[in-house]
Amino acid sequence: MRIRTSASMRSAIATLSLATMAAVALPASAATAEPQPAAQFQCGFHVDGNLNALYGHCDAPPRTDIVINVELGWGGDSGNYDKCVKPGLTTLGKYPSIWYAKYTGRLCSAG
Repeated sequence: MRIRTSASMRSAIATLSLATMAAVALPASAATAEPQPAAQFQCGFHVDGNLNALYGHCDAPPRTDIVINVELGWGGDSGNYDKCVKPGLTTLGKYPSIWYAKYTGRLCSAG
């Protein structure tokens, strides 16, 4: 048996179906229209959109300053150096001249 539906009923069903699919396809944050937080602070080495090589030292009280080893992009290990950094974000230079930086396991006093 076939059920007959009017053109307006079919149009309403199609509209409801499309609205449901659109809501399901959106991420939860977009569906609820909540404001997005500012860029999260990143711990460790990373490169930003302007090719700045950065090191984020995440710390909780009491404050500790740490030694990181900065690896240069050219010339192998010669020229790599250690740097004492305090908590927060430290700009190391431009990528790829600064290739990477990592925590050495040592503490220091950055002043």
